Amino acid sequence: MAHQHAHPHNPRFRQRPRPHRPSRSFALVNGLTFVVHLLLACAAEDLLVTRVAGEISLGVVALLAQGSLLLWTAARYDRAAHEEAAYESAEGH
Repeated sequence: MAHQHAHPHNPRFRQRPRPHRPSRSFALVNGLTFVVHLLLACAAEDLLVTRVAGEISLGVVALLAQGSLLLWTAARYDRAAHEEAAYESAEGH
């Protein structure tokens, strides 16, 4: 009796799609930004409390920049995941 191998193009043996995961650049950019912000908060308190405009300090500006970067990279990741899913569904038909 010969051993049967599943042919990769046979629909019966199609693998489940893997969920899209963030790329290393997503984690690297946001991780480094967080570490820099944390180090500044611990080592350069005087710099972060510097007033920029009225009651707004440099720390607030840095936090808003970090949050904006996180939202922007998350949106890019989400868009890439949707494009990949659309490509895979179009490829499967």
